[in-house]
Amino acid sequence: MQRLFIALSLLGLSALSGAQHPTVFFGARLHVQARTDERTTALRWYDDLARHSVVFLQLYHEAGYGAYVAQRLQNLTADRTRTALDEAYIERLEGWRVGKFYAPFGAGILLNESVLAVQSPAQFAIGDLPMRVAYLYNGSDRQQGLYVRVGTARGGASVGVGRHFGTDPHAFAVWELPERPRSPNGYDTLYGADYTLDIGSLPVQLEWLYSEGKRVQATHWLAARVQARSLPLQPELTAAYQTAAGQLSWRIALQQPAGERARLNFALRGKAGTIEFVAFGLQGEL
Repeated sequence: MQRLFIALSLLGLSALSGAQHPTVFFGARLHVQARTDERTTALRWYDDLARHSVVFLQLYHEAGYGAYVAQRLQNLTADRTRTALDEAYIERLEGWRVGKFYAPFGAGILLNESVLAVQSPAQFAIGDLPMRVAYLYNGSDRQQGLYVRVGTARGGASVGVGRHFGTDPHAFAVWELPERPRSPNGYDTLYGADYTLDIGSLPVQLEWLYSEGKRVQATHWLAARVQARSLPLQPELTAAYQTAAGQLSWRIALQQPAGERARLNFALRGKAGTIEFVAFGLQGEL
């Protein structure tokens, strides 16, 4: 499957290039993290929000098309997808996208999984609001169904209908560490709403998600993220609450620029009053 999508992407790139040569970028995106808890210290080529370090090839064509292929430097231990392919897709810029990519539900704070999908922009009939529609099919026992979000980047409402949503360790990583396995059954129906408000100069992202399935308990999820990019060390606070467990998960992060294309960061994460780990990391592009 991995070879198939790389081949399809390269064929798509060739078709897009035509008589004119596309603009090509090759590089690496790093999310390296060293975590320390009460048991051990470990270095990972991904962070606690399941963001991978990847090497990538990206192409743009002046006709308005593009393609992207990225391979992970380390996979998640609990990921049932054993391939190291992170994303591989072709797209019409600001338009449709086809291939393997991260298809977020709502704002993507809670649910953001890399799946085989077709995504297209559309227009909602009432109020001419922008709409995003994604059809997912990641296999018979994996994510499959339809995501629809109506709204702008500022806020919107979302619906998901299908099966096995939230089965990958990338799902709900803001609430549960990605190393911990998710239920293979997943959710069949999702409802959500998200909104970004400004408190002074601070943008605050809020997201609500309701999930239910035939073999899992129906659950409400609430998440908030505050990013203070204008302050020293650019603090970021993220919190998520799940009604089924009745617990609050929180994460505090600080970061310091280290050159033009890299940042050093510190993260402290826990649940309720318990600290799960302390982490030091590096983010950047090469």
